[in-house]
Amino acid sequence: MSEEILSAQERDVIGELGNISMGSAATALSGLLGKRVEITVPEVEVVAKEKVPELFPERHLLVRVVYQEGLRGENLLFVKEEDARVMVNLMMGGDGKEGLPEVLGEIELSAISEAMNQMMGSACTAMSDFLGRRINISPPETIWQDAEAVEQAWLEEQKEPFFAVIHFRLNVEDVIDSTMLQIVPLSFAREIVAVLLPEETTTEEVFAGVEGTQVREEPLEEKEKGKREEKERAKVKAQPVEFVEFKKRGESQERANLELLFDVTLPLVVELGRTRLSVREILDLGPGSIIELDKLAGEPVDLYVNDVLFARGEVVVIEENFGIRITEIVSPEERMRSIRETRI
Repeated sequence: MSEEILSAQERDVIGELGNISMGSAATALSGLLGKRVEITVPEVEVVAKEKVPELFPERHLLVRVVYQEGLRGENLLFVKEEDARVMVNLMMGGDGKEGLPEVLGEIELSAISEAMNQMMGSACTAMSDFLGRRINISPPETIWQDAEAVEQAWLEEQKEPFFAVIHFRLNVEDVIDSTMLQIVPLSFAREIVAVLLPEETTTEEVFAGVEGTQVREEPLEEKEKGKREEKERAKVKAQPVEFVEFKKRGESQERANLELLFDVTLPLVVELGRTRLSVREILDLGPGSIIELDKLAGEPVDLYVNDVLFARGEVVVIEENFGIRITEIVSPEERMRSIRETRI
């Protein structure tokens, strides 16, 4: 089926793009998990819509990625629930073997959503570099509850009989040796291929008729003329090859990737304390009212970056302005707990 709908060249292009983008995603995931992550060269096949649910029978999460700029389309990433538990455990300071969460609650889902967000963002950046065009995606949506129903609804929504299915092997040192699937509508897969493969000028034009396929060939004289011109172009001057010295992609490459984020601005908030008041108490507030917070004088204040608890420190005065001297960077586990919490 793959050979009939997608040529070997088209499947190679999709596989290579998946290899590059997921290689970058693996680097991002490795930084979050604190372990070496490898995502192997993918395999690509074409599967009928009704067969897609049979590809991944294990309980799994769905990650829905929508491309908004540069490419228009969307796809689903399938991640095994057991692998998600291990990732959450590692992100919260565990060893990935003991103390795995029994259920994926709000905190766990926030953590795995953050991991998927980092992965897909990094994959999108790598895809932009590879395709040579700016590509933007919406924040990936991680779905766990009713994943099968959402998956079926998504498949029906695409209105396509076939999908490109990309198989990835996921390895996280000694704690995960598993698989992931990426499901791409066939029309979207072909749109990606069209960006990379230039239109070929062939000597044959194929016309699909009602009774069959007809092939129109160019006259023999034009064919011979083309062959002679090709031979003339082949007679070029030969020169010694000068090879460029390649450097290892190590720290410098990671540094270059990190520098892409240096100009991004994030909101930084210092919280002095919290309290709860009844509606009546709030209505009674006025100029001169004093509100007692839940922190004692001299206690460390909390510093939030992009609504995530990042550090603690002490308040200082710099000339006529307040400032904060950082005294503690919070642990990864505590940071995960604060992801997407709404501060009062």
